[in-house]
Amino acid sequence: MPVYVNTVEITDDAVFKEMQYHPAASQALARDTAARALVIKELMRQAAVDHGLLDDAASDDLVDAGIMTLVQQNVSVPNADRAACKRYYRQNIERFKVAGKGLDVLPFQQVENKIQDYLHARSWRQGIQFYIQSLAGRAKIIGFDLCVPI
Repeated sequence: MPVYVNTVEITDDAVFKEMQYHPAASQALARDTAARALVIKELMRQAAVDHGLLDDAASDDLVDAGIMTLVQQNVSVPNADRAACKRYYRQNIERFKVAGKGLDVLPFQQVENKIQDYLHARSWRQGIQFYIQSLAGRAKIIGFDLCVPI
């Protein structure tokens, strides 16, 4: 069954071609994951066109670059400050135990940068997810439900 994002059709053939990049426990799960990826890409491609970052007939390479620019311009997340890193450290102290050393815990100073990087990456993922949800909320998507978890 074809999927539509606004007036753009994502064909069954396109989904089947995309499935090779989404290995899964079943063909149905691979198909759903591939369709989700194509719907998200089309939502973001259309947003990039709307923002004047892409021509409507841009090549795939240009589409990817336009989407990256779109994300950089529309998704911003704060950097985790020292207090946030310390809070994460205290709340997840079990993650910082030294393997094979019983009760030894890595000191905060030794893991602070890794915690900051982790928190920043997590914020980026959440920011991008929120942005995709906002795009989906304004679009007419037929044949696929982005709200249903896979």
